[in-house]
Amino acid sequence: MRDKTKIGYSCYDKKMHGFENPNEKFKRWRRNLKFAYQRIKYGYCDSDVWSIDVWFLNVMPGMLQQLKDTTHSYPCFQGSISHAVCETGMSEETDNEGVKQWEAILSEMIFLLNEANEDTCTRENKYQKEYDKAQEEFENKYGLFGEKLRTEEEKTEEKEKGIYRAYMPGDVPEYKEIIELYFNEERTLQDYRDDCKNKALELFSKWFWDLWD
Repeated sequence: MRDKTKIGYSCYDKKMHGFENPNEKFKRWRRNLKFAYQRIKYGYCDSDVWSIDVWFLNVMPGMLQQLKDTTHSYPCFQGSISHAVCETGMSEETDNEGVKQWEAILSEMIFLLNEANEDTCTRENKYQKEYDKAQEEFENKYGLFGEKLRTEEEKTEEKEKGIYRAYMPGDVPEYKEIIELYFNEERTLQDYRDDCKNKALELFSKWFWDLWD
């Protein structure tokens, strides 16, 4: 039953585009075989090492959730780091309170780590739709990199020196405001996720020696 609720995190390379020729497919298959072997032998693979932060934020919440769902003990909150031992001589009410307290701590860690992950964070950029609309309009009007905005001087410089001027929506007055609003909100979200990460790691450090069952 427990396996059905696990959220997977694969280190495997996935096909990145619609068409993949046999040579590309074989290379990807060979990399994935190597990653699988490394995980079996070492517990981690090259793909994990390339993005340890991503690996941690994707894997740790699931591990903590399983610990919360299956644990048979909890820390002695009076100061001892021993688990089940502190149940001796305790009333059922006291024992239940200990379980609830430990579950609340694990739940908070899980929540904070999920919030720190851009892919699972519950907060979104409130200007996302307007930003996407501005991007689409910009590309339709001026080209992907604002090719239609280039001056004759810039076109000449491109031919003579190979210097290519790329324009972004923020370079155009009609889109400047929404672009600034969007990126200011992005910085706010980044600060929020970073704060969640710091709080999660503080809890992780505090209860590190109790993360076992």
